[in-house]
Amino acid sequence: MLLFGYALASVSPLPLAVSHEDPLYAALSSLAISPLAALVYLLIRRQWSSEGFYGYARTVSPLLAKIQLYAWILSYFLYIVYTIDYIVFYVLNLSGALSILLTLLLPAAASLLVISELVYPALLAASLIQVALSVPLGWSFSPSLYTPHDAFLNILSTSLLLVCITLVPYIDGDTRAAWVAPLAFILSSSLMVLGGLFMAPRIIYYLQSIGQYSIILVEYAALNGLLRRGLRIRGSSAALVSLVMALSAISLINYGLFYELTIIPSISALYFSLIIAALLSAAFLRRRMAYLLASFSILLMLYGLINVFMATRGPYLIDAALGLIAPIIAVLMKKYNSAGGAVHQ
Repeated sequence: MLLFGYALASVSPLPLAVSHEDPLYAALSSLAISPLAALVYLLIRRQWSSEGFYGYARTVSPLLAKIQLYAWILSYFLYIVYTIDYIVFYVLNLSGALSILLTLLLPAAASLLVISELVYPALLAASLIQVALSVPLGWSFSPSLYTPHDAFLNILSTSLLLVCITLVPYIDGDTRAAWVAPLAFILSSSLMVLGGLFMAPRIIYYLQSIGQYSIILVEYAALNGLLRRGLRIRGSSAALVSLVMALSAISLINYGLFYELTIIPSISALYFSLIIAALLSAAFLRRRMAYLLASFSILLMLYGLINVFMATRGPYLIDAALGLIAPIIAVLMKKYNSAGGAVHQ
């Protein structure tokens, strides 16, 4: 059940239900990203550890695996800190002393849950609450009939709402329980389609912050597990907590600017990391079906990446490029330093 709670929280059913997408486009969007979800299922059915995609990728190409690893770490570390601001200032629309207090309390509580390992029962409870709140009891029947200018691109964009299904591999799981990933994906997708038929009351809109905070917990747990158990880096938990708390405090200087400067490289780094992950994961599985699923997934991630660059201008374009360039530079510098050290020896 804890694995199911973790998997379901990664696809955050309540915010998807509240998003009020056109039911037809929501269904087609779920179908568009289903190859990525299926690839995740095949991977965790074979091997399921805290190393996540890096564990699969490094057996195929250590160099590309390191780039994927650094891009993934960059993406989700930034995601943790900017989503705190999103919840406080954009979803709950708070201001003044309460907003400052919550901006510091939310990451502090997340840190305590992750370090104490209580995050997993907390995620199960939060996931069950999300499902209960996603059932449209008391919601007004108001089907979303939005017809986008470009239906195909709208389907691709909406499908990316479910991209965090890729967090599922980042936990020490039992391969026999791999079924939790497709079940969580189907449940959240179904609630997104159902949510398109009803308009949520205002209180549910505010309560969707439970789902967004749950994603933070999943990402925080995944990142901590990867660094501490997967890569076995000493002191990584303390360093991670310190950085999260420090950046959360810094964001209070100008939360709007902080949000814009962190979300762009986070998203570009995520799509970049998943393109590499899908390619190397297919090579890891060595199955025709895996290559087919990876091909569809790569095309979708490429669309997301291109969309990021097309939507940014000026300094924000450089910000988006950093999501790709920074991991590559970090890997090359580490390789150069290692080679230099070997020569001096």
